[in-house]
Amino acid sequence: MRAFVKFLKGLGVENPVLQNVIEIATVVVAIIIILAIVKVILNFAIKKGADASVKPLLYSLFSYALYICGLLMILHILGVNTAGIVTVVGAASLAIGLALKDTLGNIASGILLLFLHPFRASDYIECGSLKGKIVGVGLFNTKLVSLDGLYISAPNSMLWGAPIVNFSRNPTRRLDLAFGIDYADSAEKAMAEMKALVDADPDVLKKPEASFYVSSLDDSAVCVNMRVWVKTAKYWDMRCKYMKAVKERFDEVGISIPFPQRVVHIVKE
Repeated sequence: MRAFVKFLKGLGVENPVLQNVIEIATVVVAIIIILAIVKVILNFAIKKGADASVKPLLYSLFSYALYICGLLMILHILGVNTAGIVTVVGAASLAIGLALKDTLGNIASGILLLFLHPFRASDYIECGSLKGKIVGVGLFNTKLVSLDGLYISAPNSMLWGAPIVNFSRNPTRRLDLAFGIDYADSAEKAMAEMKALVDADPDVLKKPEASFYVSSLDDSAVCVNMRVWVKTAKYWDMRCKYMKAVKERFDEVGISIPFPQRVVHIVKE
């Protein structure tokens, strides 16, 4: 900073107030430029394959650190004893930590989520009562969007303190579907028809192999199941596809899906 003052004097700026104004403006401009560079670097890293969900947290950490450093530099320029301020803050850190316990917990949880990386941007997760696609992890909260387009903001500690189910992480998922058929129809025939549909579909993975079985004998129907493995990105499309395709195939071959029914016997006394 002294070197910068000498540089200003060399330019003919002798007024101390004007020197302070120029120095403060220089600090502010430097912070703005550094933050712009950080944003460009983060965007470049995301384009190269880095996880977009960590951008808000990293940018917040850099920005708050720069703001604190900039504030200390400005106070030093104004002649304030910054060493005394740092000492006071250090002495009061315990009280500050207790007062901001939940806030600091969210920051720590966000950093742990950043390093352990249980999800990426656009992953669909379930964590307790939370369900949605990840938008980003901030310094204090994680942002999600539900399937019906609702914005969700959850404290980082809420995600860190509960089991996270990531539906998007693995490249493949098992698709389980159950269909009830009439007791008068053949379960073997129904499973053979489902197998024929699956064998002709290139979107169904060959490994692990598909399985077909009778899972239960319900009050009004025999429940036949199919288990196939599909790519995670196509899971919901395949689910809708097979709900429709199996119903249509059963209609074609004369296998009925019965309505719930009860037989009532009336006894006359």
